Amino acid sequence: MSDQAPPDAKRITPANLLIATAIVVAIQVTSLLITSQNIPVYSVVVATTGPSYAPAGTSLAGSALNAALLVAFAFVLTLALVWMLRRKMVLPFKVLIFGSVAFSAFILTLVTAGQFAYNYLPADMALPVAYGVPAAVVAAIAYVIFVKNVSWVATVTLAFVGAEVGSFFAITLPTWTALALPVAFAVYDIYAVFRGPLKALVGTNQGIALVGMSIRAGEFTLGLGDVVFYTLLPSLALFQFYNSSGAVPAVLTTAAIDVGMVITLFLLSRRRLLPGLPIPMLLGVLVVLRYLV
Repeated sequence: MSDQAPPDAKRITPANLLIATAIVVAIQVTSLLITSQNIPVYSVVVATTGPSYAPAGTSLAGSALNAALLVAFAFVLTLALVWMLRRKMVLPFKVLIFGSVAFSAFILTLVTAGQFAYNYLPADMALPVAYGVPAAVVAAIAYVIFVKNVSWVATVTLAFVGAEVGSFFAITLPTWTALALPVAFAVYDIYAVFRGPLKALVGTNQGIALVGMSIRAGEFTLGLGDVVFYTLLPSLALFQFYNSSGAVPAVLTTAAIDVGMVITLFLLSRRRLLPGLPIPMLLGVLVVLRYLV
């Protein structure tokens, strides 16, 4: 999470915070809608093939190891990206970013658009929409990364993809792994932003480094990872507790994350770059644990 300009307390205004919060809430609501629609499909997938990611099992210890392995992968990937940028390998850098984002975007949007099309649209429109929307999303990502980084196109497209990824993880990951991931990445976020490779990545060439991996929320920049985790926990609360407690756990989790985000944005008045996960994830995980334990 970063501020576009040098630190200036005057820029952290109620209007700026309101706009940023409204954008994040819209993304979270989108993820909740996607979750409620896609639960039947992903539940069948999990029942048939197992969780989407659980190499160390589903116990508490296994879930912690699952999260640690993904953090290690993120660390190595970021080192590779820094290496590319420092050697001015701009095209391979962009190809790697495009490939990783576009692949996930196409598969997940295929499910989301397909479910929507076949449930709500006439039969003659279902197939074109089911395949046309994922293709359009991938085309938008390609345009932003390779042609021109149009802010609103990048924000709308990547926010939608981030909401889909958060929803997918909420439904297909084992519960404790889904909770361990935000905690592990919040800790890693602190290191990555202040001392680790993410600071080096942004510092090497911010104009290129953030393309395809961030969105604009008013005056502020949110990483795609921030979006994923801001939507994962509310979607997890909806998926796990809707039958017993309705939408209240999801609403409270969303509110807790957004309060944490506002606190983090306030702190941006003192620094140019801050980790966007620690405070929101701490508050969000505590709400989910309140219902889970």
